[in-house]
Amino acid sequence: MKKSVVAMCSLLFGAVQQSTAANVEATMYLDMEMPCLKSEMLSGRIVIRNHGDDDIMLLKREPYWPNMLVDEQLYLFPDISVQEARVFYPGPEHGLEGEPSRSRIKHVVGSCIQENRDHITLKKGETFEVNFAGRKIEPPAFNFHNPRKRIPFKIELYLSPDTWIPVAVHPPIAIAYDAKYTPLTGLEKGGVLDGNAARVTRVQIGPNEFLWAKAEFATSSQRLADLHPDDVVTHSNKMITITQKDGKVRTIPEADIARVSAERAEEKRKARQQKGEN
Repeated sequence: MKKSVVAMCSLLFGAVQQSTAANVEATMYLDMEMPCLKSEMLSGRIVIRNHGDDDIMLLKREPYWPNMLVDEQLYLFPDISVQEARVFYPGPEHGLEGEPSRSRIKHVVGSCIQENRDHITLKKGETFEVNFAGRKIEPPAFNFHNPRKRIPFKIELYLSPDTWIPVAVHPPIAIAYDAKYTPLTGLEKGGVLDGNAARVTRVQIGPNEFLWAKAEFATSSQRLADLHPDDVVTHSNKMITITQKDGKVRTIPEADIARVSAERAEEKRKARQQKGEN
């Protein structure tokens, strides 16, 4: 009799999970290019809609941590099989997990709900949307054994008590661990980089190339310009010069790195928007 009751409870719990998963829609729109570099952080917005009768709980702590849901309730993991990963990584199973792990996510979400803090209730027909930036992508352990592999990633949203919802991501996430880097910034005498000087790197991902620029030590690196394989790029006297095969020359002062990068990113975003990608 007890076994029958346990089995019935398991079936009912499974049905509730399936119902919740079918009635919650989660979509992430990235405002960055894919595939991205391992050092780039995800930014964009996520939209969650509740079409079901059951309330769902989402993490939120404003104004101090607007990224809380993205950082602590989303599971970002490599979209490859355990068998594929085992080719490169013979270590323990947890080395194949995303970061944060599923167990940490369940603990954080469960604690917030139990202690009635840092969360909101999304009722039937309601939508929650949040912009985010700076979501790290932790490299899986097997990447250190095979650093030249292109790895796609997936995202799932955790809903307590034990439901994982697939998140549709536009464009799909892929990390170019196979990117090739050619530094263009010269070294000081003695082979030491000046931490306050701009650094410029030529990056190749498959057939595509672009300039990867860092204005100074305290700033993050940014995509600066698309390149053709025949383009010649030099960086000297605080000026970046791109000379095309047909003789056309483009110059970018170091002081304009942030502005030029932002303008390029906006052009890319508008192009994706026209294609209906975000």
